[in-house]
Amino acid sequence: MGRREEREALLKALYSVDIFDDYKAESIRLFAGRNKWGLETLERTLAVVSKLADVDEHISRHLRNWTLSRVSIIDRSILRLAMYELIYEKSTPMKVIINEAVEIAKKYGTKDSFTFINAVLDATAKEIGRYA
Repeated sequence: MGRREEREALLKALYSVDIFDDYKAESIRLFAGRNKWGLETLERTLAVVSKLADVDEHISRHLRNWTLSRVSIIDRSILRLAMYELIYEKSTPMKVIINEAVEIAKKYGTKDSFTFINAVLDATAKEIGRYA
């Protein structure tokens, strides 16, 4: 499975967790088993969820006239995945993270999702010093 496919699998997992509003590790493991997630998807989902407060804080700082709860679940899931990568996966280039998030948003989001996601991630990258 390529990196894009891994990100899409993780997006679907984060979306599922958000839909059920159950972020407990044991619930995520049960859900992963029932839905035949791969080990990589399960581990990365648990990693993102373990840092969710920090990830959501970074996202929220760059929302204009919105709260995170008002953002669509698919956009919120894309942002959470990409934000986690920006903050915690320093070996992945910032431009790759943002580009992948934008492309995934074009595929799964609304017609305006990709510009919204790009703006939030771009602002965060500048804020945390990942802008090259």
